[in-house]
Amino acid sequence: MVYHRVAGVTQAVFLGLALAMPAFAQTAPAPAAPKVDLKLFERAEVDRSKGCSFALWQSNRDPEKDRYAYIFVENIGRNSVRENARIKVGNDVLTFRRVAVGGAQEFGNKTFPNALYKADKDASYLILDLKLAVAPGEIVEAQGGSMTVIRPGFLPFVAEVKGEIGCNIPNANPAPAAPAAPVPKRSEAPAPQIEKMGGSPAMFEKYKVPGNKIPRGMIALAEQKMGCMQEVMKSLGATGYSMSEESALWEIACDTFAYQGHSVFAIVYTPDPAKQFEFVMFDGPKGKVRSTDANQLMSPSWDIRNRIVTGLSKGRAQGDCGTLERHKLGADGQFTLIEYREKEQCDGKMVSPQQWPLVYKR
Repeated sequence: MVYHRVAGVTQAVFLGLALAMPAFAQTAPAPAAPKVDLKLFERAEVDRSKGCSFALWQSNRDPEKDRYAYIFVENIGRNSVRENARIKVGNDVLTFRRVAVGGAQEFGNKTFPNALYKADKDASYLILDLKLAVAPGEIVEAQGGSMTVIRPGFLPFVAEVKGEIGCNIPNANPAPAAPAAPVPKRSEAPAPQIEKMGGSPAMFEKYKVPGNKIPRGMIALAEQKMGCMQEVMKSLGATGYSMSEESALWEIACDTFAYQGHSVFAIVYTPDPAKQFEFVMFDGPKGKVRSTDANQLMSPSWDIRNRIVTGLSKGRAQGDCGTLERHKLGADGQFTLIEYREKEQCDGKMVSPQQWPLVYKR
């Protein structure tokens, strides 16, 4: 492995923490001190197919192609709780726990540009100094940076790294996917109840909101301004998606027809939804008038991992015409239009909505 750089890797807060470490971290080691024998994990040793994880790889390697690329792996559990991080030194796998963070901005899963880790079994430390950015699919990407390894009696070792923090990332060679089960019609099966430890849903995991838990004021406003039907809202309820400890996005059934139905969406203050809520809107492409109210989306379906909702509005029951629109949910709870397709002619020619003429793509 070829990387040696030993200066200016963290902000002052981490330099201060480093000064509080034993003498080997405060004083430049003698030239004769050995180097840390840092190794790369083999791809087979790193399974990122389940849950969420934080992985760094050597910056000149590609984990999709190279057998050896990963240098740091940290699994992330519920509520952004981090398991011990792992690195490989010689033939040993060392584990570390995060003890301090820093940086001007917090990213997904409570990740920061700067972090300090301490080894479980000795006085070794890791210092991360990363350039982080949110990438498509709500993945947090480490576009560059360094990982410094400090071990007693060894020269500090600095590795140039890249990486990402993501969830449910598939293996490099996934098994063929099983055929997708038919999606039930909206009127047949509302979103299932998802029970969580402690009664709180995990971040952006859907949960059922019974109709009697939807505030009366919210139902009245949806009926008055968006033409929603009280009996539909009360009987079908809503599906919640947790946005933070105190906020959630609610997808509320607005009305139903023979072959499709509207939904409206609201950001709510979960400790007391009646006290604070706000309906969110959907934009159409410039020069086009959406077929539904600005607050409504027809027959919504979710790509949960990427926080993208697709609305499909059929021009008639046959489904040979209509509009398809895709909106991405931002951290602020607002939607951004990313794709809009429309087939105007109801000509009996059956084409997948994903192949209808493209009107707009972000």
